[in-house]
Amino acid sequence: MCRICEAAATNPEYLNLLEKMMEEDVERLETTRKFLGQYPSLSHNLYTSLKWPTKLTKPLFEARVAFAIPNNYFQHLLLDGERTGNHFAHGATRSIFFSGDKLVLFSKTVGQEVGHPFLSSFLFTHFEKNEYSVAYDGKDMKISVNVEKPLKNMISGEIEKRRITFNFFHQNLEGRIISKQQAIQSSYVKKVYGKHGNVNTLFASSDLEGYVVSVSHYSPHPFMLRMCKDFGFESFRNFQEHVLDYFTEHLKLESPEEKSSI
Repeated sequence: MCRICEAAATNPEYLNLLEKMMEEDVERLETTRKFLGQYPSLSHNLYTSLKWPTKLTKPLFEARVAFAIPNNYFQHLLLDGERTGNHFAHGATRSIFFSGDKLVLFSKTVGQEVGHPFLSSFLFTHFEKNEYSVAYDGKDMKISVNVEKPLKNMISGEIEKRRITFNFFHQNLEGRIISKQQAIQSSYVKKVYGKHGNVNTLFASSDLEGYVVSVSHYSPHPFMLRMCKDFGFESFRNFQEHVLDYFTEHLKLESPEEKSSI
């Protein structure tokens, strides 16, 4: 078991947070059913191929876009060629992790209606080793999936075949972790996000993390980040900088440090 997996599986606070999240998702699913008449598309947005609810004990890593802002936060995930939501909200995630050789995807978005949170999308499934591919050059990583799988519709209970497609990128972070102020001053942010209004209010995650990542990346789930020292890292940023250690170990790839020592 890798160091990060062992820390996740043995940390009571982290496990309690995952358990509470699962309980909240059960409640959100029930609320989702109440809004089907109002939002009929919800009946085709929630799927699983794994036992759910379940007890999660694994570390979660989110696939986030560059300069992530609340309404453009997670990297794209397609279901039958259509994008699922990628906005940030309390309870949302687009996480991947490994269970043996299997890659597991745990993705959900959360909506609000008259103060009641509901699941606007949900996908909890796994991919065998021959169902995903990895490209890695020692600095950048891409994990790709384009596969049709039988999934249980969580609303109807029926099994449906759906095609899942994504390319999750983690680009070299050297010089790409910047302050919120640097992000606000970025010409890219002003050009792309300026139309959303005051850019000073856009980077909500930086208030927790203390930085902004200016490239597509995998980020430790906030549950893990807030207890970074328990996972063996001295700071949020230090944890973020070593995210690929988890992936290279599970994928049996050489880390950048190992490559440079040859």
